[in-house]
Amino acid sequence: MNPRVKQLYRYIFPAVGSLFVTYLYNVVDGIFVGQGVSSAALGAVNIGVPFITFAVAIVAMFPMGGATIIAIRMGRDDKDGANQAFMSALTLTILTAVALTIMGTVFSQQIVDLSGARDLGDEMRRMSADYLFYYSAFSLPMLMSSCLSVFVRNDGSPTLSFVGMCVGAVSNIFLDWLFIFPLQMGVVGAAVASGLGQVFSLLVLLSHFIRKHGDLRIGRFTIQPALIRKICKRGAPEAVTQLTTPVTALCYNLVLAALIGGIGVSTYSVLSFIYSLANAILSGVAQGLQPLWGNSYGKQDTAEMHFYFRCGMIINFSLSVFIFAILAFFDKEAIRIFNQDRELITIAAKALPIFAMSFIPMSLNLIFTSFLYSTKRTKQSDIIAICRGIVIKAIAIFSIPIISGSTVIWTAPLVAETLTLILAVFLVKNTKLIYK
Repeated sequence: MNPRVKQLYRYIFPAVGSLFVTYLYNVVDGIFVGQGVSSAALGAVNIGVPFITFAVAIVAMFPMGGATIIAIRMGRDDKDGANQAFMSALTLTILTAVALTIMGTVFSQQIVDLSGARDLGDEMRRMSADYLFYYSAFSLPMLMSSCLSVFVRNDGSPTLSFVGMCVGAVSNIFLDWLFIFPLQMGVVGAAVASGLGQVFSLLVLLSHFIRKHGDLRIGRFTIQPALIRKICKRGAPEAVTQLTTPVTALCYNLVLAALIGGIGVSTYSVLSFIYSLANAILSGVAQGLQPLWGNSYGKQDTAEMHFYFRCGMIINFSLSVFIFAILAFFDKEAIRIFNQDRELITIAAKALPIFAMSFIPMSLNLIFTSFLYSTKRTKQSDIIAICRGIVIKAIAIFSIPIISGSTVIWTAPLVAETLTLILAVFLVKNTKLIYK
């Protein structure tokens, strides 16, 4: 087998698997809550999603920024410099996780009210606050697990990274069943199950460093403000890219709660769970390619870099078309996984194929964003990420119902991703690759 193709398999599959499993936590919660509690509880879980995914997005800045620097420094055989970047990113993750734990537990009711809960019934409002409180209590293991998954993968153990996330996911599934069905703990049980699953995942990932595999070590390091700024700068595009999930969820929750009410929020809840899994697969390909692009950049091997770029575009485009086709043909079956309510199935099944079309341009935007920040073209990557993740998507969600009515609100992601793709192609064509 071609060595480059072998590297693709070695890094992409574990990256896709790890990110897929990370997002699977919320999806599994949604499935068990939707089937074991009620459609109202399903909507309540979704109200908490903007803050939870916001936390994941912000912290994604540190491991991805650190991993980009590590890959380039490893390409230059600078192991000490790589370890400094690793410890700096890990410390930033821990400090941010502690802050988010305090915010999510102390201000859980205020946060869900800002996410649209104040326009819903008292029961859904209460359940959403309970879910967010208990989920936030596990922010430290959740965010450390996500962080170490990236570093373990970049440190030569992509399989262990995937295994660690799988252990957490399997634990979460069992505990969701235990807490929701036999113990009847409702949305609180779903949140606690997710948290404990992340604890088990973290323990597996820590074994990489305890057994001293690879080159990265957990130990003393020197605080370097310039390095911290560089980590944040390199990781900002990934953070903004991940912000598309909470921004989309927040905008839809606010618009749907005002226009349609609880059934609208529950409908989007199902679509958002499906979206998060598609996003995990497509983002996983981009993240898996990141160390390969970074290493090629460090070696100044332009041919190898562009080979991986072409492969990424082909893989992601093919995957997005396949995912869309599956969802278009099996729309009702996909919705029934989450809930059996007839009204919800009818509304969500009509919206799903339109909503899923956005995955195709999104798949290419993710590759463009990751490729640019992996090769030190951070400004262009930031522009793409901010446009698709925040600006264009928010404008589309709020403006399309005003212009064309609420029936076409599900076209907003497709419009936003397509406009961003046009911008991304322009930026890549007009930006030169410079080795620094």
